[in-house]
Amino acid sequence: MIDNLSGDDGGGGGGGGGESSQQVTTIKSMEKPPTPRNETNLCGLQNQGATCYLNVLIQTLLYTPEFREPLFRLTSKDLNLPANYSEQNLSSPGANNLKVRKIIVELQRLFAEMLLLNQQACSSIRLTDSFGWQSNEAIDHQDVHELNRLLFDAVQKSLQGTKQSNLIRSCYEGSTINYTQCKKCEKIFKRSEDYQDLPLVVQDTPNLSTSLANIFTISEQLIGDNQYRCSSCSNNLCDAEKWAKISKLPPILTLPLQRFVYDIKTGNRQKKTTRYEFPFEIDLQEFCEESVAETNYELFAVVIHKGTCYSGHYYGYIKDIDNIGTWVRPPSKSTSVKSSSKSKSPNTSSTPSNTTNDQTTRNSNESAETKEETMKKLDLVKTLLLSCDDWVTIDYLLKTYRENTTTSWSRTRGANGTFNKFLRNHPEVFEVDDKRVRLVQQTYPMDIDDNDINEMDYESSQNDLLENHDEHWFCFDDSIVSCVTREYIKKHYEQNDCAYMLFYRQKNRNRSKANTSHDTLNLIPQWLRDEITEKNKILEEKRENYEKFQNQLSVTVYPSDWFEIVDGCRLNLNNNNQLLFPDHYGEHIFDKRTKINEFISKLEDLYGTGSHFYIAKKLRSGQLHIISELTCPSNDKTLDKTDLSTYHNIIVYKNPSLLPDTVLQGEEFEPIMLNIVYGFPDASRHASRLQPTKHISKNTTLLELKEILCYDYFQNDNPQRLKQIRMGKLNLEEKNNRKSRREYKPDEEKQTLEQLHLQDGDTLGIDDKNSFVPNWKDASSNNTNLGKNQLSLTIKNCLDTAYTKPMTYSCLNTTLIGEVKLMAIQAFGILLEADMCRLYVDDNPDLAHIPLYDHQSVDTINFKDNNTNLCLKFGHALKENDLLLYILSDREPCSLELVVDQNITLTELWLQIKHELKMDYNDNEYHLCEVTSSLADDEQPLNDFDQTLSANSLTNGAQLTMRPGSVAPKNHVRLKIFRILDKIYEPMEAIHTDPKYNTIEFGEYFELPIISPFNVLRERIAQYIEFRVPSNYARDVKPSEFIRLFDMENNQPVSIIHEPILTTLKQAKVQDLDSYAFELLSYPESLAKRDLLLNIVYNKDDDGNYFQHQFEVHWPLKENIIAKYEYLEQHVLTRVASYMTNNLHFQKVTKEKLKITLARYFPDRAEWIIIDPRSSSNTSQPTNKKNKTSNTPTKSNLKLEPYKLTDLTVIGVLEGEQLTVEDFDTKYDKKRRREIQQEKEQNRLSRDKNRTDNDHNKKNGSSGRRKSPQNTMRIDVDDFDN
Repeated sequence: MIDNLSGDDGGGGGGGGGESSQQVTTIKSMEKPPTPRNETNLCGLQNQGATCYLNVLIQTLLYTPEFREPLFRLTSKDLNLPANYSEQNLSSPGANNLKVRKIIVELQRLFAEMLLLNQQACSSIRLTDSFGWQSNEAIDHQDVHELNRLLFDAVQKSLQGTKQSNLIRSCYEGSTINYTQCKKCEKIFKRSEDYQDLPLVVQDTPNLSTSLANIFTISEQLIGDNQYRCSSCSNNLCDAEKWAKISKLPPILTLPLQRFVYDIKTGNRQKKTTRYEFPFEIDLQEFCEESVAETNYELFAVVIHKGTCYSGHYYGYIKDIDNIGTWVRPPSKSTSVKSSSKSKSPNTSSTPSNTTNDQTTRNSNESAETKEETMKKLDLVKTLLLSCDDWVTIDYLLKTYRENTTTSWSRTRGANGTFNKFLRNHPEVFEVDDKRVRLVQQTYPMDIDDNDINEMDYESSQNDLLENHDEHWFCFDDSIVSCVTREYIKKHYEQNDCAYMLFYRQKNRNRSKANTSHDTLNLIPQWLRDEITEKNKILEEKRENYEKFQNQLSVTVYPSDWFEIVDGCRLNLNNNNQLLFPDHYGEHIFDKRTKINEFISKLEDLYGTGSHFYIAKKLRSGQLHIISELTCPSNDKTLDKTDLSTYHNIIVYKNPSLLPDTVLQGEEFEPIMLNIVYGFPDASRHASRLQPTKHISKNTTLLELKEILCYDYFQNDNPQRLKQIRMGKLNLEEKNNRKSRREYKPDEEKQTLEQLHLQDGDTLGIDDKNSFVPNWKDASSNNTNLGKNQLSLTIKNCLDTAYTKPMTYSCLNTTLIGEVKLMAIQAFGILLEADMCRLYVDDNPDLAHIPLYDHQSVDTINFKDNNTNLCLKFGHALKENDLLLYILSDREPCSLELVVDQNITLTELWLQIKHELKMDYNDNEYHLCEVTSSLADDEQPLNDFDQTLSANSLTNGAQLTMRPGSVAPKNHVRLKIFRILDKIYEPMEAIHTDPKYNTIEFGEYFELPIISPFNVLRERIAQYIEFRVPSNYARDVKPSEFIRLFDMENNQPVSIIHEPILTTLKQAKVQDLDSYAFELLSYPESLAKRDLLLNIVYNKDDDGNYFQHQFEVHWPLKENIIAKYEYLEQHVLTRVASYMTNNLHFQKVTKEKLKITLARYFPDRAEWIIIDPRSSSNTSQPTNKKNKTSNTPTKSNLKLEPYKLTDLTVIGVLEGEQLTVEDFDTKYDKKRRREIQQEKEQNRLSRDKNRTDNDHNKKNGSSGRRKSPQNTMRIDVDDFDN
């Protein structure tokens, strides 16, 4: 009989035997189905990330009958669809192996869903897939005007060869004629141009008529530098007059407003939001040729842009011409309401406008850049939330935010603080609870201030009501659709939310009354209607199931004879044995919408007339506390309005048994479990009779509790002694005894335990003023029963689905889990060894996958919401050092469960994983990461391979995922090593230019500790190539000294790493898989920290075209020694003399006899600069600021400007003194400088062209630059010309 109160999906069978008494399992979670349409009966569009621009354009096209109806008239044959087409892959060929016109098909489908599908918002993903867009393209901010042109072009191409091939032209295409009259010959030249939209300048224009007049009524004088080249006047330049007229008007006139302008002074783009009016009806006759007949137009769609020129949001106002939706006039404000709203305090926070004002005030001190960043982040976070149905976790939102932006939150948070704080700082946008967030529900169009609406002219609104009673305007803001009036739209004449595109239609094209919404729906192809009908059936079924899920109420029914009343406020199991619920008792699922009277009547039929039913709260101990009696109300109150919806427990007192009147009922009498430590000198003598744990009602005052404890200890009442008693809250983990107790003051004794914020498990210490407790922790240890208390557990049988009757078990909280498991096996009658099953925590999703150890005690379990529920499942019992790990991989559809010893190493774990997954033991192209509950931090790889699992911080129930790619061991890095084979100069003779290194990569990584110096890397390289020191060198010379090491960028060596420097890889910020190159030298080398290695080019050929010789100079520089010219000259002279003697075989060459000139070469600009600070003729040399004409030698540091000598700098050496730059120039240098000059000139021309374009765009009120560094928008279309 109790089944009649349960849901349809399982009934409410009790825990006892019998065919109708099966245990019911509550559905833990269910995905929320899409919300049905609101009162407007119109459908919005889901935002895929940043597709608001697409949504508003699609809505405009849907409510354009001239576009919608021809589109629906296209048959399956026209679209090359196969017979009985439905939900098939559009990439496959259609009928007769012809290409399916997928863009048109998806437009038809989306339009049909928006008209028929009972859903608040439809998805446009199939449409964007037909565009060829990737997922990342849906999060790019784009321009709705640009999309309008692209989409029209794509539709036009997709309709080639169909009966609607002229759809775009017939609906949107018009033409203008540009006239130019030469004032000399007075001949008029005409040039016709077609258009699909007419962009209008907003800057410095007050309204739409003025913008049109500037184009089509005001002529331009072509004089001066802007004269016209007249073909009738022998192509001479002549003064002329130029004007334009509209020669053809389309049925649908599209007018984009150029809001974005380029400010030449600041170099920034700006959005013009000055007042700009547009009429709801307009006559364009004065702008047209006389031959144009139909010139009266009415406004039917307005696209609004909110935000800046770099980011923002689009939404739109659209007139429902065919009365498809249900329009209800928004509540108008009477004059009295208007006056009262004016009298409100400006600080009132209950209205949306005040929230906006508060937000404005809060942000008023932010810089322009901060506001810009805030706007971008707000827009992105909002668009991400728009793609979600309801609540999402903040961690998930932060992860999604990071995936959709290139900058982490920590680097962009600025004045917004943490991500959580940022969300809470914008309550007008986000609704935030502890861990979740969603968008604030909006019932009116965005940013329409109710106070401003109140202040509108009342008489004007009444006239609007009378004259435009047939107009049905709606606001479409992504998934939200709401009713509006003209007054809402007029608000956007001057706001940041301003009109961006206007759509007008010819007035004589008004729809007849026969063209109703019913006729519109009949045009939808039958295959689409059938498809959407089926979808609606599925949606209804999902909503019905979800409603049942939302209204299911899990209740546990207990018999009263199980309990004994303790302390007058709690009910405890009256035995220590395990109990199975008898028939008709246990867990049941009820419907929250059941009326209480009906519910009680059915309970009485089951348990007997006159029975009493008490709602009880489960305490932390598993015991119950009576909240209230369930009685019949005088109205139709349902279960969800009772305490039962909160506490989920019923105790049945069958007639004639009754709950004693002395039992305290209600939340205010809920007991708190407190541990009591007595600090009296003789406390150890009374320990055996004192109760270390007390359950005290939370509305008990501290004084009353002190009286109770004092009486328990001294066995009598003594008011004088009571005054000497003191109490305090203990923290037994605090090592400092003075800080381990917070003593309560006398005035706090009047407060209740609840007011003192005492909770279950808190510890109180009691002593008198004459006592001295040296250590409260020692005092607590005197009572071996401290912390021990009875606990009632409920264990479910998850081993046998046919036997689902739970059991209860009353035990001490120190009872071992192994004992509880044995009791459960015995109670359930399971023929299974205890080692083959294990207990889990139930009703706690965070712990549901973590098995309990047999050796742990019950009090170590973290029960959630006082639900002391466990479940028994299959699985090997865990020993003390065992860990259960879940391994997620792309090799198995389900997670792999492994029970391992926590003392094995990570390497040994990997071997077990490879064995279980049948992987090659040499396959090291994966690494493990632990999956954590928080998504705020990136997963860190587990790489401490030689340490145990516990040292890697792995705990029982840890979830590990296998990621592709190997990782280095902890505190190690793997380095890619390249060997330099040779240097290539282009051209070959230009040995003074930067060479291109020919390298080869070694086939394996070099793995080194992160604390290793670079010398270790050199040693490893020498060992790898098996290099041996030549025999002609001393024994103390090491092989590593023949290795020259280079940093690498873009796969090319760039700088030398000096040694001996004891810089470690960690100090050098070396990362895993960084690249280094080395060159094997024929001689040992040791470059100190400040030393320089210079490339010397010497002696040019006879024609002076190229240098003939090249060698290196090691210039040692000690600390605090300036790199002066004198030192460089001496080292170069010594090296040149040696080179001439040993390599060129000159006789008797000494550096004293050599007279040379040095020059530094700059490859990036192919220029030389003479190095001689002593010469006043060196024009490139900086002069002394105090004495600009001084000829005295300077002590210039050649490492600084203008020479900037570094490793591998090229130094040219020519014999002779007072040489000039021309002497060092080569044929290559001159050619290269010409190329550089040509590149500069080309860049200059490009900048001039851009500047000219920007000037032109400035005059037109727009900017040629893109709105933001976004990806170029595209729509891919197949070729249908054949």
